[in-house]
Amino acid sequence: MKNLLIVTLLLSIFIAPATAQKCKAKNVPPAVMMTFSKSYPKMKKACWGKDNSNYQVTFHNGKGPVAITYDPMGTRIITEMQMPVEDLPQPTMGYVLKNYPGEIFRDVAQITNAAGIVTYEIEVKDVSLIFDAKGDFIESMKL
Repeated sequence: MKNLLIVTLLLSIFIAPATAQKCKAKNVPPAVMMTFSKSYPKMKKACWGKDNSNYQVTFHNGKGPVAITYDPMGTRIITEMQMPVEDLPQPTMGYVLKNYPGEIFRDVAQITNAAGIVTYEIEVKDVSLIFDAKGDFIESMKL
């Protein structure tokens, strides 16, 4: 069940941006804007989108791209932050280097769900690899 929840959340992150419709900040509910502004008070350049009933904001935090999805009440559902490969937990790197030697990492992200559970996602070849916060392998998904 836990893996199903993680897969569902990850799919919502990667599919939602492709299907989300752009919306102007003035069309974002005040509760969402207030939650975002409290967390990122100095952030002035952000792009907003809407997917079904949820709102997604993307911006650059000085370290890399960030995407956050909020429900209409302003509750943070999930956060995806791009990150350098060097910042991954060591077991993650060991797994990828052993099982995908010589492959190029296409995308590396830290993902935090609403409960604060952190996972890491690495895209290599045609696979998305999911790891827990300690860097232990959870599962792979075909892209």
